[in-house]
Amino acid sequence: MYPVIAHKLDGKARETINLYLALPIGTKPSCPYFNNRRRRTKSQLRVLKGKGSPQEIAEEALIDALHERVDVNGLSTDKLKEFIANHDLGVDCSGFAYHVLDALAHEKRGRSLASSIKSNRQGFIGSMVARLRPAENMGVSTFANERNSFAITPLEARPGDIIVFLGTGKDGTYNHMMVVTGTEQGEGTLGDIRITYAHSYAWPSDGATGHGVREGDILVHESDILGGAWKEKGETGSANYTFESARGAKEISIRRLKFLA
Repeated sequence: MYPVIAHKLDGKARETINLYLALPIGTKPSCPYFNNRRRRTKSQLRVLKGKGSPQEIAEEALIDALHERVDVNGLSTDKLKEFIANHDLGVDCSGFAYHVLDALAHEKRGRSLASSIKSNRQGFIGSMVARLRPAENMGVSTFANERNSFAITPLEARPGDIIVFLGTGKDGTYNHMMVVTGTEQGEGTLGDIRITYAHSYAWPSDGATGHGVREGDILVHESDILGGAWKEKGETGSANYTFESARGAKEISIRRLKFLA
């Protein structure tokens, strides 16, 4: 046995994750998953696009509750989460990552994430839109772009890195990302690393309240991330939909944002 060397995400980034795990409203449900990818509506508010901060999501839910004369404090945790989800409030994977990594960027580098990441949008108008609405225009492909991040091995992983799936889902057109929240090395053998992560996701089995922001871990031996033991919601192997999504992706990588290198 080797001594365990552990590193964990802390500070404002960890606080942001905790707020998504317990939204600051009523009985503090975890934040639902929401993605308006297939919606035809054009909202002016990022909170209605799956890109809101925990505070924005809670505030918008409270406004909806006031309009409908619903006492949020009288709802159970599951019912409140269902209410929030039914009003198309929540966060998608890149929206979640944006707010966590923005907090990390401010704390570690003293500047915003938007000022540290190059947008995929082209031309003057595209650049201006990305600058004015960074959360809405910073998707998985932006984080995974070689201009913004580079691939690393599992043994190099540290808190603040990202795990990216490209070309996943039933039709192979979805991208997904997770934020590394911690690593533990030396557990069992020297070539093992346990990677903990947080993300926002929806499994087919989640029902009305099971989806959203949650955490999981991967025990990896050396560099074979897909050969590792993935665990989330108590599920492993083929019962773990996150693992199945990773295994079905055209490309999966652990990446480090260049401004944090």
